[in-house]
Amino acid sequence: MTPTLLLIEDDAALRRSLAQSFELEDITVIAASSYVMAKSHISRDFEGVILSDIRMPGKDGFDVLARAREVDPDLPVVLLTGQADVPMAVRAMAEGAYDFRQKPCPPEQLIEVVNRAMEHRNLVLRSREMERQLQSGDAAAANFPGTSAAVERLREALRQAAGLPVHIYLHGPAGAGKRLAAHTIHALATERPRFISLSLRDTTAEALRTLDLTSQPTDLSIKSLELATSAQQAAIYELMERFPELRVIASSAQSLEELRQAGLRDDLFYALDMMQIEVPSLAQRRKDLAVVFEALVRQTVRGMNGDMPEIPESLYAQVIARAWPDNLPELRNFARSFALGLNVQTDAASRANLSLADQMNAFEKLVLTDTLRRFGGKSTAVADALGLPRKTLYDKLAKHELKAKDFRSSI
Repeated sequence: MTPTLLLIEDDAALRRSLAQSFELEDITVIAASSYVMAKSHISRDFEGVILSDIRMPGKDGFDVLARAREVDPDLPVVLLTGQADVPMAVRAMAEGAYDFRQKPCPPEQLIEVVNRAMEHRNLVLRSREMERQLQSGDAAAANFPGTSAAVERLREALRQAAGLPVHIYLHGPAGAGKRLAAHTIHALATERPRFISLSLRDTTAEALRTLDLTSQPTDLSIKSLELATSAQQAAIYELMERFPELRVIASSAQSLEELRQAGLRDDLFYALDMMQIEVPSLAQRRKDLAVVFEALVRQTVRGMNGDMPEIPESLYAQVIARAWPDNLPELRNFARSFALGLNVQTDAASRANLSLADQMNAFEKLVLTDTLRRFGGKSTAVADALGLPRKTLYDKLAKHELKAKDFRSSI
């Protein structure tokens, strides 16, 4: 989101001074001298933070806070006063202020507080966007978030597959999300009311032949196709022939051609070859690790009807740095541990098995991401802040698959 500050201060000189300090940090400032002037900007969709003086003629800072809490309890409000006393501070925090500062407050401290509040607001708005995607039925975006080329190809393929009356083959490493991809295809195909999932590890050929299938359009997810015996292969193909409204979504860690070379019968190969989709590993989606982790944390807290916790940058750094060889199950377990307040690996422990180069790359990406976010994707400001020539910055952004434009207006 674009960093925006709604500044409410009745002292004109102080208002101009504060506005200038924030604008030098590339924060867009909407300046107002009173509650009445600011009221129209206080909305649920406001992409920023409110900084308000408390003592003002007419309605004061507590009225601003009350209005913000009424419109959106997650809209951060930082209150300022020149007469800071304990009862006023206690009241401000009790009524839901994000922070409370005494004037005169050093600009660097105020900027730090506002930047932290911006991060909180950014998290809230991203969470809401995820909820909108869930409610809109865009299962591809909700189940496979991110901006990497690999996941964008996957989402496009899943959406395309959902509307096609052909059998589908999913392949990718263990834990990459093949089962989730099968569920996603079914969720996107609203005309197919029935979904059955089974694994060839514990399903015999006879059980396949006697599946309770009808003429109702059905998606049948079959896992571990590499384990299929000749009898199981024959039973699967027989189901395809007997039930024209049946769509098989088979999956394996191996490619379909590899399965064919290992003994997959030709008729089953050609039936599944119509639509093949590769589900990428987390290593192929390294650019997405932070947002995938955040989505998994959100899933956990939603299941508990809890509140989304604030994720510290140090934890994002751990997530980005780790290899996650077991893919989604390993990352999901880590996310659940964090969401439940259980012990997660410390920074030192998570780095124990990483090379120096991996640790340095992860830290460099974290610094670039944080600075891009802080300056709203303005490359010149980022380069100046990091003391880098423009070309060097662009080279580093390309190295880490970061795009400045992604930090300008996206939630």
